[in-house]
Amino acid sequence: MADMTRGERTVQLFAKVISNPDKKFTVSDLMNEFGIPDEERRNVQRDMRFLSEMEAGRYISVENEGRTAIYRSALRNAERLLFPNFENTMLHFIFLKRIANIYPATSEIITQLLERIEKSLPTREQKSLRQLGEELNSKILFMGTPPTFEEDASEKIRIILHAIHDHRKIDVTYITEDADKQSTRIPLMIIIYEDELYVGCESEKVEGATYTLKFRRIKNVKLSKETFVENPKIVDKLRRQVTSGAAFMSGQEPKLEDVEIEFESRARLYLEENPFNRSMHISKTKNGKIVVKMKAEINQLLFNWVVSFSNVARVIKPASLCNRLKEYAQYLMDIYK
Repeated sequence: MADMTRGERTVQLFAKVISNPDKKFTVSDLMNEFGIPDEERRNVQRDMRFLSEMEAGRYISVENEGRTAIYRSALRNAERLLFPNFENTMLHFIFLKRIANIYPATSEIITQLLERIEKSLPTREQKSLRQLGEELNSKILFMGTPPTFEEDASEKIRIILHAIHDHRKIDVTYITEDADKQSTRIPLMIIIYEDELYVGCESEKVEGATYTLKFRRIKNVKLSKETFVENPKIVDKLRRQVTSGAAFMSGQEPKLEDVEIEFESRARLYLEENPFNRSMHISKTKNGKIVVKMKAEINQLLFNWVVSFSNVARVIKPASLCNRLKEYAQYLMDIYK
């Protein structure tokens, strides 16, 4: 548990409390339950404070016994929930629902909770919730491991999702190497990729071009008064670039090729848990090794990924990737004699 990202740990704590409605938990109880070391106590306290404040304590309640905070499930009150700011609640609802898809161990619990909350809403709001869910469902893409969330990530995500839904531009203050940069962006989707969260955008300067903003570098974001017309072809193009990894390397349309790599069998578990992309398929060979096949662009991202497995991997095809690896190997030999 200690090696998990904050996002993973928070969802596990959330699931543990709400799935035991008749039980009280202290921070020490939860740390013992998951084997969390004592040096992580402040982080767990922060996570539980966040969960108890989420939607004003409607999911997890907190009370104090002396100096000790006691947490318990507030799920029993779900049928009586009120949503005075329903539009914002829907955005949080959809994001939580999508996050459930990347945590198999807790997805059933989260889904049950959300279903009960949905049923407690008036018919008109249930319809609005389903409609928004369908519209945003394809705009939140998950690839690789879960993201590490910042303290104020929830509010930033809410604003960006609102902008995507309403086709509104966003005014962003973005951290660069030189100085903070303020500009207006066209947000198309939210992407979770290799422990990072990105905002996929359409370029205003180059027609048809797309790019990504690293979420952790967004210092401030607010809705712009400007609107935009979404082009489905550009959205599909960005989705293909995300799948191939090209969205994080350049703005060019990716050229996908057949990739085949032989690995030592001991790498299988890691590869299954951390696939390079969604097209990756793993099979066994007669000599006890495994073969990975996938469609991918032959770019620096793939090259770096293969090099990280240099002691357990051998590229079979394409030839262009083999040649790049040979050149790199010769470079290392020349440098290190």
